[in-house]
Amino acid sequence: DWRAALRDDVDLVLVATPPPLHAEMCTAALQKGKHVLCEKPLARNPQECRQIVDAAKQAAKHLATGFNYRFYPAIQKAREIFDSGRIGVLDHIRSYAGHPGGSEFTHPWVHDLGVMGGGALVDNGIHILDLTRYFLGEVAEVKGFRTHHVWNFAGCEDNAFALLRNPDGCIAQLQASWSEWRGYRFWIEVYGTRGMVRASYPPMLAQATYVDEKGLHPRTERFLFPVLQVKEKLRSYRWTAVQSFVAEFRALARAAQGEKTPAATGYDGMRAVEIAHAVYAGSESGKSVLF
Repeated sequence: DWRAALRDDVDLVLVATPPPLHAEMCTAALQKGKHVLCEKPLARNPQECRQIVDAAKQAAKHLATGFNYRFYPAIQKAREIFDSGRIGVLDHIRSYAGHPGGSEFTHPWVHDLGVMGGGALVDNGIHILDLTRYFLGEVAEVKGFRTHHVWNFAGCEDNAFALLRNPDGCIAQLQASWSEWRGYRFWIEVYGTRGMVRASYPPMLAQATYVDEKGLHPRTERFLFPVLQVKEKLRSYRWTAVQSFVAEFRALARAAQGEKTPAATGYDGMRAVEIAHAVYAGSESGKSVLF
């Protein structure tokens, strides 16, 4: 009985069920005065996301979304460089997340439209969508396309492509894929007026290139994470994921005390789902979606 987790001596609840249960469980936990960490995607659609976010506001409790990639060392290094201003003012972003399907479909409901609300973009792609917004800022306009040429799951795209524009006119292009035949991988490249920074996995790597004059004399730094790579060889790639979850949980505990952390909020989770569904709507209509 999941409601047993809402007893008085519990302060924080983790919701890691299939998405159709998120709205009911998160709302109930928040109304009982619990802080909540909900696995991604926050819900199946923007309406259910809004229900959860509103419940958090009414309860004055912290709601976090499980975007653990924010805690990958390469992403944290890229964000540090970006925040330092060393690559100048943001110009554009390119990002990608893909896996080959097959054994990566850990449960049949992962490609069930009624459960997930979509395909690749709300599965693995929701992580890269969040990371793109993490650097881009708020999204004002979305153009999108999705394709169904490979797996033929009803309503669940194999590939989604999106262009996002922020209010300052900066553009991000991203792709989420279920036909990345080389195996799981993701990367994000953030370009500024004086350089760029890239974060990717696997392997865990961050790289930055700087220019003193536009187009001249580029200098590149590479950031490796050897301890992590050794741990992965000894304990498998799951070690990296587990460490990101630990960091995420610790950040949530601090955020619940009012501290500012990199952890994604419920609002971040809602915006990711809203943008994903805007990509779907734009793919159907052939028009941009404005926020």
